[in-house]
Amino acid sequence: MSVSRILSILVLLAAATAAYAFDGVMPVPVPGTIFAPGPRALQLQGPKANPSSIGDFSGTVALVYLKGRATGGDGHPFLMVDDMRIMTGTYRAADGSEHQGSFAFV
Repeated sequence: MSVSRILSILVLLAAATAAYAFDGVMPVPVPGTIFAPGPRALQLQGPKANPSSIGDFSGTVALVYLKGRATGGDGHPFLMVDDMRIMTGTYRAADGSEHQGSFAFV
């Protein structure tokens, strides 16, 4: 599947859910180390890891893994492996207040 096709699907998923305007109150990150949902065979934390990257979050998350060849600014090719996430829903801030927002992690 092409990158443009994957991005199109992500945009459709984002549009299909109710998007909330960010009110400026930052969410609390998921506690612990950097997490990555996905197959344990690839050194990821398994399919039940929280994909939102936001602690105390309730909403919709779209997650995609991308892998392909790229060329750096110095002209050298390299293998690029990335994930992108979009999320929209309610979250609890560090002060305990509840907020709504939409976020992207690229």
